[in-house]
Amino acid sequence: MSEKVKVDQELKFASNLLKPVLAKIREYEDVTSAMHVCRGNWTTDESVLLSGAYSKLSKFFSGLKVDMLALEFSTPRAGEVEELFHNNLLAKKIILGYGVINPRTPTVESVDEIVKKVEKLLEFLPPERIWLNSDCGFATFSNRPLNSYMVIEAKLRNMVKAAEVLRGRV
Repeated sequence: MSEKVKVDQELKFASNLLKPVLAKIREYEDVTSAMHVCRGNWTTDESVLLSGAYSKLSKFFSGLKVDMLALEFSTPRAGEVEELFHNNLLAKKIILGYGVINPRTPTVESVDEIVKKVEKLLEFLPPERIWLNSDCGFATFSNRPLNSYMVIEAKLRNMVKAAEVLRGRV
């Protein structure tokens, strides 16, 4: 968000842009609308990327008629997932595309780490409203992704294995 304009004005501007698009999507049956909030995916330096809990955007999110929020939670910069559900109706209405792997770091998240993150989220959402995903895409720059294909594959493989573990519990 710009530092030159008040946050509430920017959110109103964004809402006015998004609402007609989301309304058009709702005209189609069996289509899930989704919105991703990107905190930055151009560098491996986490210190220069956007930070702050999503609770500051919960009123904005609640006002949108979107089926899924695809949010980044693999990094502490996003705050705690429970902050997303304080004092709003999101837990009753959204699917959460839950960012559980970080495309910016070479560290491969373990299956157990991913499962533990999701177990925390299960306190707020039922399993059928949780979709696992990476924080952002892996190919911000097609000619130089932030990670090697070997690291990307390992991260995605562990995310799939974690989903299989979690589905086995249902």
